[in-house]
Parts: sequence; structure tokens; C-alpha cells
Amino acid sequence: MAKVDFCHQSRGLVNKPIKVGWISCVGEKGGAESLMLECIRALDRTAFEAHVIQLRPGPLAALTREAGGVPHVLGQHRVRELHKVWAAVGAICRIARQEGLQLFHSNGFRAHLYGGLAAWRTKIPEVWTTFTFEAPTLGNQAILKIPTRKVLAICPRTADFFQAAGLTTTMIWPGVNVADLEARAARAPRQLLADKYRIPAGRPWLVSGARLQRYKGQLDFLEALAASPRAAGTHGVIIGGSLFGAESDYARELKARAHTLGIADRVTFTGFVSDDELAGFLAAALVVVHPAYHEDFGLTVAEAQVLGIPVLTYAEVGPAAIIRRSETGWLAPIGDVGRLTMLLDDILAHPERLPSVGARGRRRVMAEFGAEEHARLTMEEYRRVLPPRSG
Repeated sequence: MAKVDFCHQSRGLVNKPIKVGWISCVGEKGGAESLMLECIRALDRTAFEAHVIQLRPGPLAALTREAGGVPHVLGQHRVRELHKVWAAVGAICRIARQEGLQLFHSNGFRAHLYGGLAAWRTKIPEVWTTFTFEAPTLGNQAILKIPTRKVLAICPRTADFFQAAGLTTTMIWPGVNVADLEARAARAPRQLLADKYRIPAGRPWLVSGARLQRYKGQLDFLEALAASPRAAGTHGVIIGGSLFGAESDYARELKARAHTLGIADRVTFTGFVSDDELAGFLAAALVVVHPAYHEDFGLTVAEAQVLGIPVLTYAEVGPAAIIRRSETGWLAPIGDVGRLTMLLDDILAHPERLPSVGARGRRRVMAEFGAEEHARLTMEEYRRVLPPRSG
């Protein structure tokens, strides 16, 4: 389909950028928000101007400004308080009128409850990025019934689900901002991290970075770390905390398990770290271990690969797309801790292979999973749903 020219000059005039209102249900930065910010950074700002409407306060506003977007922050409320949901939709509509928004972009499943209804009220078109499919509850079924112009799914499994629900869907893999990631890693060198978090600088680091939820597989990482004979000389680093209060007891469970396994002195739990420190930890790792049971993409996997660090992960949809088995990393069957342990032990037995594996991973991710490509494909979808502009 031909692109619409947003710099049409038939009357000697250059159109202003299209204003896109992203809808975020949260005020903190999780994986979905990270991908939104990377897309905003990479947008062609002569063609599109990004606004982010947060449905609750939080540090995402400052991050939006840093990425080049314009933040708008609403008050916090619960989805079950329907009158407040409708009030939030009204606030979104007012922002749209005041700012002259021409497109809504709902970021996440529940964001469509607000973006879709605001689009219906204002007649402004909406696209809807979905990161996973949700349980078929009555509430979720109702959200699926709200019209949208286009679903942008981040993996084939999610795309299949929304297509089966009768929604026009395009799959676009998320992307990594390579230059930004490398700059962040350079600001948090290994020795600085070792000193701050009291991690032995002389040992190889095995790093796992994800929010602390059971499906992310940190418990399996601990089991493999304890069971691998060659891992005895390494130090495990588990980065992350409970996001939005989910499974807040899991951190205590992990620490208790590390004590039971006898490896508490070989594991550091950092909690949440800054973006610079996260990139620094990934860059300083010998291997990144990411045994998630459910992962539609896996931003940590892609970022580690961009930094030239090999990854050991379960063969979930996203990691299996990013990694070429035994060429750019290693994939274990989902939930198979024994196989995960065997692969880790074999990796540590042949450290001379790691630089070439990491280099191949870096080349592949830069070519196929870059933020610029993600933003380019997203802008193409914007152009498809927007009406042509006259000069």
C-alpha cells in the first residue's frame, strides 16, 4: 500500500507533524513502557509528534520528556470504578481537543479501554499495541468489543489471538535503540557496579534481569546456578523487583531458596536499578540467563545480544525468534531445569566460544530487531489508518 505523503507541498505549504496521543495505564516503567519510549525516540519528528497520556502519576512523565514526547498525567483510579473510568476517558478527550491530537495509540491491553472509548467519542482513529492476550473474563471480552482501526501485535502468538477475535492485526517485533543502550552501558562500568552492589569483580557474572514474577523463571536460574559444577566460580546477579505490587512475596521466596541451596553468598539481588545500571550489568555479564516460562518478546534477551553478550533462555516465542540455537545463544525446553543446567555447565566449560557467539547475536539483532525498524513499521501503520491530508 502506498504511503501517504505527510509533507505535501502542492500549495507551497508544509504540513505540521501529526500529533499522536499514546495511552499508558501506568505511571512507572515496565517492558511495555520501555518499548513505547524507544519507539517515540525513533519516530520521524518532522512527521509525528508524540504525546503520552498517563492514567496514573509516576516517573514515566519525566522519561517521556527525555524521549522527546509530551506527557499528560491523570489521577489514579481503579478500573472497577466505572464512573472514574468514564471520567478518565472524558479527560483524554479534552486533552485531544486542546492539543489537536489526530491519532490515539493505546499501549497495552487495558489501555484500549480508554483509548478505544476516547476514539469512539472523538472520532479520532486509534491503533492498539498488544503485548499478550488476556484471560477470557467478562471484562476482557468487553474490551475486545471496543472498535479499533488496527491491532499492532508484538509476536505471532498474540497476532493469531487477535486475528481470531476478528480484529485487523499486523505483527511488528519490538526494537532496541542500539546507540542509547551502548551509551547507558558506558555510564555504568563493571567496577562501579561491583563497588555499589558489593559484587566480586574478579568472578564471571551470570545475570538475570526481569521483574520479579514467578513466570520470569528466576527460581529456575537459582536451581541451575546451584546444580552446575562449573558455576561454582561464578556470581549470580538477579536484577528487578515487584512491578505494580504483583507477587510481592516472590523476592523473599527467592532469597530463602538461595539460602536453602547453599548459594546465598554467590547471588546478589539488586532490586530495581537505573536504566544505566541495567545496561551496565548486561554488558558486564559473561552470560545472561533468562528462563521465562512465558515471553512474547524478551527485551532483556535482545538488549544483551545487542551488547554482544550470549543468552541462555527457555525456548519461548520471543526468545526463540531472537536467538538462533547454538549460533547466537542457547535455548532450553520450557521448564526443563535439568536441560538448563546442562547447557549452563557446557557454556562455562567452553568460555572461548562466547565472544563469537555474542558477536553473531549482536549482528542479527541490530539487523532485525532495531528501534528504527520498529518505528518505521509503526509509522507505516499510522499512515494506513489516518485520512490523507490536503496541502
